[in-house]
Amino acid sequence: MALLISQRPRRNFARIGHAFYPSVPALRGVHPSAVVDETAELADGVCVAAGAVIGAGARIGARAEIGPNAVIGEAVEIGEGTRVGAGASVSHASIGARVFLYPGVRIGQPGFGFDMDADGPFLVPQLGRVIIEDDVEVGANSTIDRGSGPDTVIGRGTMIDNLVQIGHNVVVGRGCIIVAQVGISGSTRLGDRVVVGGQVGIAGHIEIGSGVQIAAMSGVNRGVPAGAVVGGAPAVPIRDFRRQVAAIKKLGRRNEGET
Repeated sequence: MALLISQRPRRNFARIGHAFYPSVPALRGVHPSAVVDETAELADGVCVAAGAVIGAGARIGARAEIGPNAVIGEAVEIGEGTRVGAGASVSHASIGARVFLYPGVRIGQPGFGFDMDADGPFLVPQLGRVIIEDDVEVGANSTIDRGSGPDTVIGRGTMIDNLVQIGHNVVVGRGCIIVAQVGISGSTRLGDRVVVGGQVGIAGHIEIGSGVQIAAMSGVNRGVPAGAVVGGAPAVPIRDFRRQVAAIKKLGRRNEGET
């Protein structure tokens, strides 16, 4: 057995895995069943798979891959080496280089915006875009709404898991990690390197500072300062949350003893 001694075993295991099991490049060219508007621009080495649709004025960068039955809307920009998974749809968006949109992703659909009065909700037009910077991944069946006026922005190197909902006008910083089933309401801003655990709900129009960590299944209804670690619903500093959980367990054991 050959042993590799490392200070960062997980990182180096990943590097070895990439070396031994590299991604298989897609066959280049446009499948005969794909529909590509004559005004769309496809750079060298682009792959457009079976059933894909590329709208008028779209620009697809070199070596990008558009998966089967994916739909790229009018005037969308796709950067070099970006992969769009099967059945995904992208509209009103500018996508950077080396981005991976997993199957079923929805980018650029209208945000959830209404004006309410006695007659009920009145739809507010959504006129912004989605900007996704380089080296971002968006997991399967996640959705990112276009902005209502300002753009929705996802910062460079951010990793988004499956089944995540990001509302209109949200700004996510660089290098964030957003785990499955998170919902981020409109106009909220996340700083750089924020980690959001699974099934977290974040209210709208608040600011989450850089380096914040949010425990799974938390509800965040107000701003969180940079570097804080929070948990619970409503979210509080993580030590307070753990004390609350311990107190509830203690109360439960006491009640069991009384019965």
